[in-house]
Amino acid sequence: MAVTKLTIFHYNDLHSKFDQWPKLVSFLEKHRTDQTLYFDLGDHADRTHPATEVTRGKLNVRLLERLRPTAVTIGNNEGITFPHDWLAELYEDATFPILLGNVYESDGSRPDWVDETLVLEQDGLKIGLFGVTAPYEELYPELGWQIESPVAATERALHQLAGCDVIIALSHLGYYADERLANRFPEIDVILGAHTHHVLDEGVTMNGVLIAQAGKYGKYVGEVTLTLDETGVTTKEARLHELSHQDDSVDTLALLDSEGAEAERLLDITIAETDGYASDWFGPSPLADLLVEGMTDWCEADVGIIPSGVVLEGLAPGKVTLNMLHRICPHPINPCLLTLDGKTLARFLNDASEDTFTNMHVRGLGFRGTVLGEPSLYQIEQRDGHYYVMGEPLNPNRTYRVATVDMLTFGPLLPYLADQPKRYFMPELLRDVLRETIVSRHEVIRKG
Repeated sequence: MAVTKLTIFHYNDLHSKFDQWPKLVSFLEKHRTDQTLYFDLGDHADRTHPATEVTRGKLNVRLLERLRPTAVTIGNNEGITFPHDWLAELYEDATFPILLGNVYESDGSRPDWVDETLVLEQDGLKIGLFGVTAPYEELYPELGWQIESPVAATERALHQLAGCDVIIALSHLGYYADERLANRFPEIDVILGAHTHHVLDEGVTMNGVLIAQAGKYGKYVGEVTLTLDETGVTTKEARLHELSHQDDSVDTLALLDSEGAEAERLLDITIAETDGYASDWFGPSPLADLLVEGMTDWCEADVGIIPSGVVLEGLAPGKVTLNMLHRICPHPINPCLLTLDGKTLARFLNDASEDTFTNMHVRGLGFRGTVLGEPSLYQIEQRDGHYYVMGEPLNPNRTYRVATVDMLTFGPLLPYLADQPKRYFMPELLRDVLRETIVSRHEVIRKG
């Protein structure tokens, strides 16, 4: 075999931030040849964007279809923020492969929209591809899916791809999990990564495996070049292309403008009329208080605790529309019911009131706001330095059922909550609870 070069373009974690998408499309169209490979590494869709919400992600698939990727995998935003039926139907019109080796239907069968592996033949090369996504073990089952260890899925994929000249992993595991995968499986040539939004200017080579990742929101496109001869892959190079000076794809701009206007129209539905609810992340916040009360009822909890920063703005007096609620509460965050002893509840309350917590700027974990803000509480008061729960002094030996937001239980913010008994309410998002609470509350007012 003569010396051959293989060129790969990749990007990840667009999160429905479409500002850069016309530039990304223009760049890839300019560099497209019959020999180049194009990959999306997941979290293309994010329900924060109204057009993704109203089309159930189908807009994102239409955008991908126009780009004609070689293959894609899914991220956690497609996997655990979309209801089961949304994800099951998301790719029904797609003509590109969706590579995903570690997600199954609840009965253990492989979804019909998924390929576990794919082998391409190009210039005498056999190029083996597979995909894996982050294994949120507590969340996928709540939506009717089974999730498998990415390591087990990778072992099986590599067995199926034995004999390929090049093996490429499409990974939405995150950089540190990619490192572990590289150390365990040196037969992988390239891991195209996502999830942790790392900007790897020249990639990272670990155990002979090149790991590449291209930030987030379409700011960068990654390019990987492999050189091969009869002995196999001889060189691996990675670089990033920053897109701020790239021309826009005019057709893509027009499509996004049209879809955005249609989404606004479809969400312009009045659900109630109110006298208004103020919002303040560091003071009285009636709208956050309303949400935490609604979440407590929703979860059938004793008490509720949420960061007031999950409510991005207040409601003016007058009509309340679905569009307003989507803007006020855009996060793909679910209600969660924690079971805590009184001692842990007191620790939770103290930590959530600390300035370092309330002023924290959070990126990820489903949070789409600015800072966490002071806690909004339901059925909890603090008087004279002591907590009272449901009118009684907090009892360190009692067990309490606490409604909160799932992001606080994932580990990075309050690690001790990750180990507590919990139930996630899915696929309902915070704005669903807020909508039902407002409708219920104002139906009662009208009847009165």
